[in-house]
Amino acid sequence: MKWRKVLWWVLIVFAVYAIYRAPDQAADFVRSVGTAIRTVVESIANFFDGILRS
Repeated sequence: MKWRKVLWWVLIVFAVYAIYRAPDQAADFVRSVGTAIRTVVESIANFFDGILRS
């Protein structure tokens, strides 16, 4: 259980370091993840919309 807490702290420190060292790349990454999530949600909505219209 303790290793899980350590792993979370390592990930948080790495994320802060990555944002500090390359903020433009970090922003691009967040934007691309947001776009991917939006695409997935829209695809699921279109799928269910198609089922309901049939």
